[in-house]
Amino acid sequence: MKQVIVAGLSGGPDSSYLLHKNLLGKKGARVVAGHMNYGLRGADSEKDQKLVEETAGIHGFELDIFRVRPEPGTAGGGKTRKRLPAGFEKKARDSRYRFLMDLAKKVGAERIVMAHTADDQVETILMRVFEGAGVGGLKGIPRETRDGIERPILDMWKEDIVKYLNNNNIPFRIDRSNFDTRFERNWVRNVLLPLLVERYGKAVKKRIFTLGERFRELDDYLEAEAGRWIRRNLKSFPGRSHLPSGFSFPREKHTALPTVLRVKILQRICFDRLGVAPNERLLKAMDRNIYDGGPSAKVNAGKGWELANRYEEAMFVPGPGEYEIPVGPKGGGIEFVWEARGRITAAQAKRLAAKGDAEVFDAAGLKLPLTVRPLRAGDRIRPFGGSAGRNARAAEKKVKEILIDRKIPRDDRWGRPVVCDAEDAILWIPGVLRSAHAPVTPETRKTALLRIHAVK
Repeated sequence: MKQVIVAGLSGGPDSSYLLHKNLLGKKGARVVAGHMNYGLRGADSEKDQKLVEETAGIHGFELDIFRVRPEPGTAGGGKTRKRLPAGFEKKARDSRYRFLMDLAKKVGAERIVMAHTADDQVETILMRVFEGAGVGGLKGIPRETRDGIERPILDMWKEDIVKYLNNNNIPFRIDRSNFDTRFERNWVRNVLLPLLVERYGKAVKKRIFTLGERFRELDDYLEAEAGRWIRRNLKSFPGRSHLPSGFSFPREKHTALPTVLRVKILQRICFDRLGVAPNERLLKAMDRNIYDGGPSAKVNAGKGWELANRYEEAMFVPGPGEYEIPVGPKGGGIEFVWEARGRITAAQAKRLAAKGDAEVFDAAGLKLPLTVRPLRAGDRIRPFGGSAGRNARAAEKKVKEILIDRKIPRDDRWGRPVVCDAEDAILWIPGVLRSAHAPVTPETRKTALLRIHAVK
């Protein structure tokens, strides 16, 4: 059975070189080319498509063309003044990848090959430097990705590619928009790099390319070390039934590591465990939270996850959303559930709490993660309606006194489950009372409903 390969084919020199040098005549392979006609360059876009169609006809490979209808007022989209759509570079790139992925799925391709070159790599590394990227970003364009994309000519320089095409009379098209310096990559290519070459000589491009290779080796090493550290130190505390698990690791062990390794560990946890793709800013914020944040400091990690300090532990916990608070193996058949409810008024909160099996809190005022533990002799609580200011400690009451006032039998006082915040402050004693923490007020924008019910 023939191997199926999908190739991105623009008609430019890079993809033409990839097709003729690497793919055509490849034994045991079926080549399917994908061409996107963005329609932004009018007649030039049509000439690109025509060359690709002629090439497919001559060499007998399959071709799939996706035409993009330009928006009115953009280049190629009508007679109004030409302009560039906002964020066009990223939108075009995302559309191209999506098109090739869909094509690969349709034809059953094992891999997708793209014609990125050494020049593209140098430009990418410089752009990442200006963006403030970390080690993973400074390695540039990956040679292979997990979703099956390969870049076979990433070591080839543009001048060598054009020389080969000319020597072998292989036609190709030049995209004039590649000289439009309103695009960041084009500015780096046509303005910055010529200045660097003029100042430092042609070898400067090879030095930048080599620098990216060193960062690639360093990133591979950090990936391996981060994987080992995670396997040894990351622990999960499972949620029940269909609900998500949380993850924790010792803060002291993490802060003892070099910064680049600490950040790589957080990145791998986000990618592999949370399904989050963190940027450098978020990674730095999480690292700073663990390194010198308070015992209950937290950072929103995205996709419903929060990174929260719990004294000696750093914990990735599900944020507001419906999930069960772990009660341990001796939960007494009781299940606590925290459910995001948007905004609930104080009057609605009072009605929901009337039966004693639910309480409503201002989600922004809760210190996560929440836990459930048995009520213990000596516990104190700040009853609802008490002071929230500097004299909060003085407003606390011994739970024992409250239970006596409520005529709770002695045998039923201690050991009953209570909900606590990240600082072990009691938020709610189901069936008895809630604390003054995180009250619902007219300023509340998001509420959290805590419910308790028996497990079947």
